[in-house]
Amino acid sequence: MKYLIPFLLLLLITCQSYMPWKSEWKTKDGTEVFYAAVSAKASVQAIESGSLAMRRSTCVNATNLLSTSPKLTSILLEQESIQLDEVETKDLGRLISAHKIKPKQDSCQPEDIGYFFTSPAWETCQCLYIIEYPGGRNQFQQDLTHVK
Repeated sequence: MKYLIPFLLLLLITCQSYMPWKSEWKTKDGTEVFYAAVSAKASVQAIESGSLAMRRSTCVNATNLLSTSPKLTSILLEQESIQLDEVETKDLGRLISAHKIKPKQDSCQPEDIGYFFTSPAWETCQCLYIIEYPGGRNQFQQDLTHVK
């Protein structure tokens, strides 16, 4: 019985509840901005090295690479439930690039799901990026109409 409480505490610590972020439009400081959730994986070398710091840095760097214009365009389109053909998608990508939008990394978290005692922390991760689309969601929807 005296080992039950420490065991339960250990179980609580190792069973962190991971809640994935979702991509969505939100109002921040009176301005409508888009929060894009981007997931990635740490490098094979980092995973094999066993270094937590290396796994974390390579995973976060991978999300930075994925937060480029084509990926963000697809996340924005997904949010609006709109499908464009290849030419329209390229036109929208050029329009977004013309706005010179620089996504800002807001926060990152490891995607540690279902592990109890040995956690491969930061082998996969998710970062949230803030996209300040000029004119907010209304302007983005107008831009979508323009390329259609």
